[in-house]
Amino acid sequence: MLTLLMCGGKGTRLGRGEKPLFEVCGMKLVDHSLLQYKDFDVIAVTSPYTPETEKYLAERGVEIYRSAGRGYIEDYSEACDELSIDEPVVVASADIVYIKDLAFEIVEAYMKTVKPALTVVMEDEPVGVNIIDPLFEGWQEEEIYSIEKDSIVNVNTIDDVKRAERLWTTMRKEKGLQKD
Repeated sequence: MLTLLMCGGKGTRLGRGEKPLFEVCGMKLVDHSLLQYKDFDVIAVTSPYTPETEKYLAERGVEIYRSAGRGYIEDYSEACDELSIDEPVVVASADIVYIKDLAFEIVEAYMKTVKPALTVVMEDEPVGVNIIDPLFEGWQEEEIYSIEKDSIVNVNTIDDVKRAERLWTTMRKEKGLQKD
């Protein structure tokens, strides 16, 4: 399934420049998303606010669509229209640290629903991952898919960074990837 990786925000809440390039858990935030969606076709949706992110991704061979930077929904809608995307697409924010592998699980949940959209939530809060059908105009009835607590961290603040690093370290220890 195609993934639109949303990389065009201003990053004002974190206040550390272009958020997709901010390093958390030893990787740039955008690299966490690229790793999560490595088995998917990915188009990074950038904006005039993220020229360094665009350059970074282009150097790595990631397909880029530069949006006008009017907002998250407006930018992915613009990308769907301009790229003539006519089938369901994952729309994922590039400021997520994935503690657990979820991409295929989310797509599988979407395939089981009859609704045109799916929103991923954790503890009843949207996490920045959705599947939408761009052929539907306007609001789409959505399936709500709940993931386990601490499966991901959407990084908006320094406290989010600290939480992601704590969970990431714990996960790596559990998998035997890191020594005590």
